[in-house]
Amino acid sequence: MQKLYDRLGLPKTHYRMHQAVLAGLPVSLVADLAHELGLRRTHVARWVGTSFRHSLMSARTGEVFCRLVETLDALLELHEGDLDGALRWLTSPVLSLASERPIDLLITEPGRRAVLQVILALEHGLPA
Repeated sequence: MQKLYDRLGLPKTHYRMHQAVLAGLPVSLVADLAHELGLRRTHVARWVGTSFRHSLMSARTGEVFCRLVETLDALLELHEGDLDGALRWLTSPVLSLASERPIDLLITEPGRRAVLQVILALEHGLPA
């Protein structure tokens, strides 16, 4: 299964992604991601913290967008491609994250790490 990161045409290296985020990722990527997920584009824009009034994302929203895509790719791998299961987990309270929704933690890098730590534990059959 091709990763969302690749399907969206995002840069392949961390440094090029860094440059693209600083330059401003196109907001159209949010619509592309929404299409891949079968969701309304305004729904995904709300998750990322942007709107379609702009043509480019700020560096902050670009970072959140990247965290979201990377987290979704990890979840799709965990859920063996089951998009509904991945989205359900992402948007539901998780006990090991103090009953917060993983989607709400992606606004910071430490929050993303916490979410990925739980995903990794689940992949290895550990209590999360």
